Amino acid sequence: MTDQLQDLLTRVYEEGVNKAKTEAEQILEQAKTEAAKIVQKAQTDAEALLANAKKQAGDLAKNTDSDLKLAAQHTLSSVKQKLTDVFLDSAFDGKLQAASSDPDFLKNLILEIVSSWKESGGKITISQAMEGKLDQAFRASLKDSAGSQLKVEFSPQMKNGFAIAPADGSYKLSFSDEDFANLFKSYLRPRSNQILFKS
Repeated sequence: MTDQLQDLLTRVYEEGVNKAKTEAEQILEQAKTEAAKIVQKAQTDAEALLANAKKQAGDLAKNTDSDLKLAAQHTLSSVKQKLTDVFLDSAFDGKLQAASSDPDFLKNLILEIVSSWKESGGKITISQAMEGKLDQAFRASLKDSAGSQLKVEFSPQMKNGFAIAPADGSYKLSFSDEDFANLFKSYLRPRSNQILFKS
């Protein structure tokens, strides 16, 4: 009986050991499968992160390049504009200021414009600096050319030149050296750009 009992205990022991070995092998196999899945997911995530980082770096490089080109074009355009302005300023500003300060030139210009003036009455505003240089004969010629309703006024606000407006003040035509310079420059700017920059 002890042999049978010993035999039974040995069998139960061996079955328990075999069962434990089988379960241990299953747990080990599951752990290996889980570890492989975790490693695969980590590799997939790392590749996705790397691809995203490369894409962002490429986009940043492309945007930076585009921004640099745009800034360079804007800077070049601004420099060309400034050079054209300097060129036109040196060509016109001094000469036009001298012409608009010349009493004879101003008299002739005012008389020419006033003789074509279609309004009855109105007001002509002349630079106060010219008040002593325009004589009574000139003022009389103005009245003859434009009619007795034309008022002549000298203003310190007018640096040079003159302005003319109808009696109702609905508009004003200004003839200062700045006005003429701006008018000439607007017509000459495209041609000046061609000359200066061969474009």
